[in-house]
Amino acid sequence: MSLRDAFAAVLQLLREQQQLSQYDVAGGVTQSHISRLEGLKSNATLETSQELAKALKLHPIAFLALVHAADEQKTARQMLEQALDQLERMELIDAPLPTEPVKQAHPRTRSAEAVLLKVQALKAEGKTQSEAMALLDLPRSTLSRYWRKC
Repeated sequence: MSLRDAFAAVLQLLREQQQLSQYDVAGGVTQSHISRLEGLKSNATLETSQELAKALKLHPIAFLALVHAADEQKTARQMLEQALDQLERMELIDAPLPTEPVKQAHPRTRSAEAVLLKVQALKAEGKTQSEAMALLDLPRSTLSRYWRKC
């Protein structure tokens, strides 16, 4: 079973269990989108999953636990216990979590900063540009640019 199949099956099951039409659960999504989801013609975003869970009076985690349980042919209890075990092993079960991503420098920027630190250390040791160029395997123009920054 694919995750898309499981999503459609669980959505349909919950909707029918609560005797709701596609229009009834449309809320933040259109009825045609729900039809495409159940018809395996569309994928749901996290936002769509959240809207559907809300319309079905479920927490989004409960909704997704059911979807993944269906996909892996397990019970919701088994899925949730597996998730709890994993979070405990990672020591994240009770940890405060960030609410937004940390802005990080581009990998090339980080790499350039590392090279600059190496050049600064070699210059502080009294190495010449030629020695630093050989030790770091850098072209003369690149080393000269870093050397001026020190």
